[in-house]
Amino acid sequence: MTIEELIKLAEKINDNNLREKVIDLIKNPKLTFLETPNDYISLEISPASKKRHHSYEKGLILHTLATTKIALALCDIIEEIYKVKVNRDIVIAASLLHDLFKFFTYSQNESKYKTSSIGERIDHLSLIVSEMYTRKFPLEVIHAVLAHHGKTGPMEPRTLEALIVHMADSVDAEINDEILFTAKNIVKECIGIDLEVLPKDISPFEIIKIKEEKGCEEIKRIFEVKKCTG
Repeated sequence: MTIEELIKLAEKINDNNLREKVIDLIKNPKLTFLETPNDYISLEISPASKKRHHSYEKGLILHTLATTKIALALCDIIEEIYKVKVNRDIVIAASLLHDLFKFFTYSQNESKYKTSSIGERIDHLSLIVSEMYTRKFPLEVIHAVLAHHGKTGPMEPRTLEALIVHMADSVDAEINDEILFTAKNIVKECIGIDLEVLPKDISPFEIIKIKEEKGCEEIKRIFEVKKCTG
């Protein structure tokens, strides 16, 4: 999965001005209101967290794609079952941008993810909301991003669109958190190693399926190959 996949979803936004703003921010994810130290990781390879959900290479992009697709599925259900019209432009824009600036808050030391210099002082939500305000995004999109943490964030969702984004984010984060926890336990069970970060070329989903279908011996073989190849 790449940034191009995010742009393809952004192209579904009907409002021309909003679509251009979202695509430009994804293509040029820069802070225009603040100078930052350059010890952060790149968007292309950033995890979505240091130790919890999607805490592996490209996890941020995967989480953003999954959240947006879940949000759109929720739009389908709400419109079909509950007969309520949803503003999908707001949902798509906010889903794509809700965690976009997390990469600014992470750095990497060998195989460990750490907090960057700017992450020590400003959280990712403050960064993205400030940048959206600077770039004159619509209020409803800013609100949906600001409220995506739900009750644990600075503001709870006050619109249907914001609630959809919050629920989609929560669902994907929780699913991946459980999958990652299980995958790490499988590795520990099969080869006796506590991994802080999984190898970048195998996903936690793959580890679970391999264990299910071929057992610990295949897990051992895969990690032996990885050890030999560096």
